Amino acid sequence: MSSSTRHSMPPYGVAIQSAIKTGDLPQMKTLLKQRDASTPENKELSTAYEQLAKEVARLEKH
Repeated sequence: MSSSTRHSMPPYGVAIQSAIKTGDLPQMKTLLKQRDASTPENKELSTAYEQLAKEVARLEKH
């Protein structure tokens, strides 16, 4: 098994972490809008979205 197949973060999870890391507020908001509430999420992706929402709220306070 290669290391890429052991990577459990869905592709959107990577985009979420990247947006948080760079502080890209418009991208973070776009990712939150694209979240599909009707589709079940794995725990890692759900946690990533929670972190994203918290970061958006933090940045909007400034």
